[in-house]
Amino acid sequence: MKPEEIQRILAQHDAYWDDCRAELRQQKAFYMTRYWKERLQVPYGDRSQVLRTELPKGYAVVESYLGSLYAKNPAVIVGPDIRGRGNPEVSQATANRYLLTVREQIEDATRLALVFPCSFLKLQPVANVDPLKRISAAAVPPWEVIVDATASSWDAQRYVGHVYLMPLEEAAVRYSRRRDGFKARTYTSWIEQQEHTASPDSTYGMAVTDEGQWVRVVEMYDLQDDRLLVWSPDFKDGDRYLFSGVKVQVGALDPDAGSETGLEDLQAETEHVTSGIPYKSASGRPVVPIIPLYFSRDPEVPLRGYALLARIHDQLREANVMRTYQSQGVRRMARQWMVRQGFLSDEAASKMAQGVDGEFIEVDAPPGTQIAGEIVPVPNPPIPPDITLYGQQVLQDINDAGLLAPFTRGEATGSTATEQRLLAAYTSSEIGRMARIRDAVISGIARTYNVMLSVMLGEEAEPLTLPNPIGPTMLSADDLTGDFEYFAVDSGSTPMSDLAKQQALVSNAPLLLQLGVPPEKIKAELVRAFGFPEDFNEAAAPIPAPAEAAPPALAALPGLPPEGVM
Repeated sequence: MKPEEIQRILAQHDAYWDDCRAELRQQKAFYMTRYWKERLQVPYGDRSQVLRTELPKGYAVVESYLGSLYAKNPAVIVGPDIRGRGNPEVSQATANRYLLTVREQIEDATRLALVFPCSFLKLQPVANVDPLKRISAAAVPPWEVIVDATASSWDAQRYVGHVYLMPLEEAAVRYSRRRDGFKARTYTSWIEQQEHTASPDSTYGMAVTDEGQWVRVVEMYDLQDDRLLVWSPDFKDGDRYLFSGVKVQVGALDPDAGSETGLEDLQAETEHVTSGIPYKSASGRPVVPIIPLYFSRDPEVPLRGYALLARIHDQLREANVMRTYQSQGVRRMARQWMVRQGFLSDEAASKMAQGVDGEFIEVDAPPGTQIAGEIVPVPNPPIPPDITLYGQQVLQDINDAGLLAPFTRGEATGSTATEQRLLAAYTSSEIGRMARIRDAVISGIARTYNVMLSVMLGEEAEPLTLPNPIGPTMLSADDLTGDFEYFAVDSGSTPMSDLAKQQALVSNAPLLLQLGVPPEKIKAELVRAFGFPEDFNEAAAPIPAPAEAAPPALAALPGLPPEGVM
């Protein structure tokens, strides 16, 4: 892949998402409850120009899904490789430890995928003395990932790219390039840019900007030629690659090494540079450290995705319009009076305008004069009931389009136990389908992490302490090299889940004894589950029988003569 081809792919990517920018901004405005500020271009906090009512329905829809989809403690169960390669128990332990550190990133990616057409999670190497902490994760919005739109699935792509802004100084150091070879630009949040401009003005307030020096970088994973190419339009006018390959810190390091030398020097001594994609599965297939998250897809172009808020865009707009109409109508229903000119004095008119409770207002009228005809309330036409009915129908359309289970909206249902079991099994519900997609993302993170970790370990080994029966062991790249099967679970290894397993084991121990399970095996399992010392499993030495006691002397018995006396 030549630089000209990457430049062409990037231009197509930018053109597509630039056309989607206005719609994506409205979807974000629905979620942020700032629809009118975006629609009328009212600066943040300025409500003097027009009075509008915001309805937080977009936020409610997204967070309702998120409340049902977030993973409390994501974990995986690793099945063995069909060819017997690697160690699935060790791979499961390393993956689950890492998953507990990326819960926030998984939640951020889930929220992005609900508001926008899709999202991604990227794993990237970072410098660290501990090999287990050399991989970080970040949620990535869809406009930062270049996909092969002609592919029918993620695995069928010819290339995958990640485009982002990087500080110029960091790019010069990371890729060993001179600063004068770059053309700097200002950092501006992509979605908050006005079309065809880089203006810092934003309807959400001040856009996220940085006047420092930044460069745009494209990491392109060429899956056909097995190459990782780093290119920037701001380096040498895009005529040359910025870098080919990736620098990976390899080897298990001494924990005390960081105190003797700087981390940068230590990293330089252990870096491994390769021109190809360094991450490979056990079968040799390149692994891209970008995990996709699509809750809905475009039937014709699956890798473009389809946003939840785009599906209910019209209903969200109508809900804001109707609620604004109702609020303005209520405010027009003021208590106003029509009075014959000269009937009230200035002081009396002032008191009536103030509307003080219990106030006496005197009028200058002849005795016996009826004042009912002198003061007439201004009639206010009532709001038609069809407006309220229409507003209720709009909210019902939003609920129908979301396909949320009623209990997620706080509604009581008469569902049977069978229906609830189907929901728990991720079937017969929209939430179940989306939860299955979330589980696939968790499994993808675990699989990718183990592949990357195997590269960073190299030929070194790292000590681990795992639960029984494995116990202390040495982690090596061979343990993580295998085409394992990953199955996502929630709360896989937490104090609460472990406590539940312990209680189930204790309550079932009598039943196991009745079924003929040897007591030694049950004891060994109890020791493992509760983390008791291993010497508890050792068989206790038999207690010797007590020696037969000698009969007491006859002289000790009362009423008998002393020994030897007859």
